Amino acid sequence: MRSCNYSLLMLCALFLSGSMASGQTFEISSPDQTHAAGSGAIPFTATFSIEQVTGALEDTKGFSFAYRHDDTLMEVLGANPYVPATVGELAAVNSNEGPDFIQGEVFLDGFTIGVIYAFVDQSQVITFEVPKPMIEVEYATLPGALSGASGDVVSTIIPASDLGTPPTSTVVVIGAGTSAATTALPFSITFLAAPPLTFVVECADQSANFNAASGDGNFTASILIDQDVIPGDTAVDTQGFSFGIGHDSAVLSAMGVDYGAALGSLEGGQGPEYFQVGIYNDGITVGCIYDFQGASSYSFGSPTEAATVDYETQAGALAGSTPGSSVVTVLTPMAGLGPGGVTLVMVVDGQSVIMSGQSGSVTLTATGGFDRGDCNDDGGFNIGDPITLLDALFLGGNVNCDNACDANDDENKDIADGVYMLSALFISGPMPPGTGTCAPDPTPGTLSCVIFNSCS
Repeated sequence: MRSCNYSLLMLCALFLSGSMASGQTFEISSPDQTHAAGSGAIPFTATFSIEQVTGALEDTKGFSFAYRHDDTLMEVLGANPYVPATVGELAAVNSNEGPDFIQGEVFLDGFTIGVIYAFVDQSQVITFEVPKPMIEVEYATLPGALSGASGDVVSTIIPASDLGTPPTSTVVVIGAGTSAATTALPFSITFLAAPPLTFVVECADQSANFNAASGDGNFTASILIDQDVIPGDTAVDTQGFSFGIGHDSAVLSAMGVDYGAALGSLEGGQGPEYFQVGIYNDGITVGCIYDFQGASSYSFGSPTEAATVDYETQAGALAGSTPGSSVVTVLTPMAGLGPGGVTLVMVVDGQSVIMSGQSGSVTLTATGGFDRGDCNDDGGFNIGDPITLLDALFLGGNVNCDNACDANDDENKDIADGVYMLSALFISGPMPPGTGTCAPDPTPGTLSCVIFNSCS
């Protein structure tokens, strides 16, 4: 394959602008294409084919044409003088060395091309009884040209009649330099808008306990972030996020916030460079930037613990609850918390992506009462319990929960309870009623239970 200098180019122009054939016509085409849109440059290749559509089949000696594109969206990749890749029978002429002349020019909004198969060897011909690929032109979208597109973008690449000096004609050369009428067909490139990125802040459902008598309780909530990834796709890299988590101030108080273990691996194990927390009466806020220089990123391909929040119960509101009863409260991801009104956003490529929120329920169960038979309050029923009872009855020992020592539930703490315990433990006697569970006395009487730590 050889290209021409300026003088040869003028010769070629004269060659390609000879007399027009009256019977044979040709078409130049390239198939429509579809590509996924993106924020960077998207490369694609247009393959141009030629077909003879009317008249007796003719040997061809060369061709020229020009195409124009939207220069705000894409560009032709290549330098001037422009020599695109040859394919098929064009690449095979001259014993696979390609045409003697192939050269054009790249413009901001298009390209031109002229081809002569051979200057001397007139046996180098191509017939176009079917569409045959001739050249490949490399294109790419301009970086960022498709950023922010909310729908599919369709761009048409059209034949041009005014590119070049003099303008390049769209012709196929047949016979002894006759220019056959040739129609170049437009074709379209469709860039499919990427589905919107979807992130969710999730508060996991969980359970916790509080002391029925005092109302005191605490727990740690896990705040998860997840990207809804289409099957076959991958999670994107993120650079930071912000969110708020609201709670019922009549039931809970937030005491502290920390980042999750996954984020703790950032920055060489130092965690995110910026992690700002706000704690308020009715919620918490978090603002996180992994690295101010953008060197760190994280992908939420599955629900990942982004933060933990330590809560305490509002003791005054829950004190005196019935042991075993439950209170359900809700943790809710929300925007607007804090003086500045935090937003639920994830940062992707420097752009804010709104996140949705998924609330989680916290079931708070009142613990208390006592476990009948567990006289020594060690969390089990064993030989230690009758020994503790006998020590209290006869050696001045002390127990904090008389009800737990009332093994036979007769509302008396006496030797009969010791006998009952030993019988249950060693001769298959009946177990103390309700043993192994924490509950208030179902048959209240004169005995009391001041403290029972195993059920608190």
